[in-house]
Amino acid sequence: MNWDHWIGQRTAPLTASLASVSLSQSESIRMRFSLQTAVRLVSRLLPIVLLLAVSGTSSAAFDKPAASDRPIETGQVIVLSGNGMTIDEIVDIADGRATIAVSEEGMARIRRARNVIDHFIEENLPAYGITTMYGADFKTTLPPAEMRRFGRVNIIQEATRVGDGTRPLVDRGTLRAAWALLVNSYARGFSGASPDLVATLVDRVNTNTIPENVEYGNSMGDADLTANAQAAMSLLEDPKFELKAGEATNLLTHNFVGVALAAQVVQRAEALLRGQETALALTIEGFRANLAPLRQLDSRQDSSNSQKVERANLQSLLEGSILWKADGPRQLQDFLSLRHGVHILTALRLELDQFRPVLESFANSNHGSPVVLVDTQELISVPDFDTSQVTLGLDSLRQALGLVVTGSNSRGLKMVSHPFIDLPSGLTSGDPGAFDGLYTRNITYAMNSLERAALLETTPVLLLTESYMAEGDEDYSPAFPNSVLMARELVGLVEKVSALEALIGSVAIELRIRSGALTANEIPSALREVQSDMIKHSPLVLPIDKQYNLAPLFKYYTSRYQR
Repeated sequence: MNWDHWIGQRTAPLTASLASVSLSQSESIRMRFSLQTAVRLVSRLLPIVLLLAVSGTSSAAFDKPAASDRPIETGQVIVLSGNGMTIDEIVDIADGRATIAVSEEGMARIRRARNVIDHFIEENLPAYGITTMYGADFKTTLPPAEMRRFGRVNIIQEATRVGDGTRPLVDRGTLRAAWALLVNSYARGFSGASPDLVATLVDRVNTNTIPENVEYGNSMGDADLTANAQAAMSLLEDPKFELKAGEATNLLTHNFVGVALAAQVVQRAEALLRGQETALALTIEGFRANLAPLRQLDSRQDSSNSQKVERANLQSLLEGSILWKADGPRQLQDFLSLRHGVHILTALRLELDQFRPVLESFANSNHGSPVVLVDTQELISVPDFDTSQVTLGLDSLRQALGLVVTGSNSRGLKMVSHPFIDLPSGLTSGDPGAFDGLYTRNITYAMNSLERAALLETTPVLLLTESYMAEGDEDYSPAFPNSVLMARELVGLVEKVSALEALIGSVAIELRIRSGALTANEIPSALREVQSDMIKHSPLVLPIDKQYNLAPLFKYYTSRYQR
């Protein structure tokens, strides 16, 4: 294909429209040249970018609760002031449990910052991307009407979509949370967005008037640029909406879609950690493992107290177990993935404890550029949208989840395999016609397949950071969207492996009860309900034709530990 010819054909209408703006002939020529040069560069990079994106992320639409697509029905109102917005509040907005409002102080800061922008417009002062165009046209100050037109064209031009269903779509709940975060950033008083734009976004969030066709995963200097533009298109389609000068930049330059997704990942990972603690406790009880690794000996430094918390949680789950007695556990050294279980969960807790404040700080930050300095009436170009810190933090969290899935899978496979365990392989009763155990091959296939798929999602995406050759043309791009999508997929896979480990531990406990080696009252009280419920989802109860539909098991175990 002749790309230059193809680009010339498709940009002709847009360049013609731009040329109709009341500018000099030389300025019009420079504008057409700048646009075609930019599009030509992007077109040549696009196949490479798409190949990286498709190979690194799932193409399926995000799996979100149906509540995201319903009108908001809640009495909870989160007041946005530019500070203090939490991960839990972000998820509440995404899941339809909260509406938003802006504090009086936040609105005052928004008005003062907009006054600075209006001053630049009224005095015809150059302000990059607001009263001027981009790139080589930064000295061309436009009349107010052309400023607004330039903003619309900028959004339209950035809203490029693949459009064939191969890219993941942002669910409405996530985009609702992203727009709430955007409003919160405006309330800090650095953006220059108008009160009218703020009112429009608040209304869209609270009425769930959110577009459903926004693709995600593009990686550019501002990581969510394309998704932001596609979302903004829904505003331009409203004849009542007026895009003021400079507001295209306000709508485009932020990473709050990625932040909203990452917040949901963090909350799910915290629920997963609670489920993993229970799964490990069930494994310990079912295996008759030694509890020495759970004792608080202070023999190892623990500056973050993460290990102390994990040991305390597991001690609580196993309180009352006969394993605490001298003759309770088996008298052999346990395998490493069991002995190290508390340390593996400590690693996940440590990463969550470290990443949560980093993400919340970024969530409560200005992302736009230029930054409005009200006191000095200045506009300063500052890349507050940079995602290096959150990308590195999320990469580390995914690594910790990789450790968790490896340990959980190893424990589960050994639990169904004699002679690792003193019970029959497959945890059967011994009657081959009863079909009352765990079909070892299917369980091991499922767990190994899930683990392999999960480990593929742990690759650090900083290796994908791009450096383009054009000076000033988005020449640095931390791949935060890739890390977010991989983390989302990874959490779902680890949840399933955890549920299978909990199932195996519960069946092992049940066999010991049925054999008389253990009584129901000797099961730790914190584990009795979940162990009983897991047995209801096991082959010990289910008929043969329903034993290996694992979806009800996964749904039960995951939902049990969600907030």
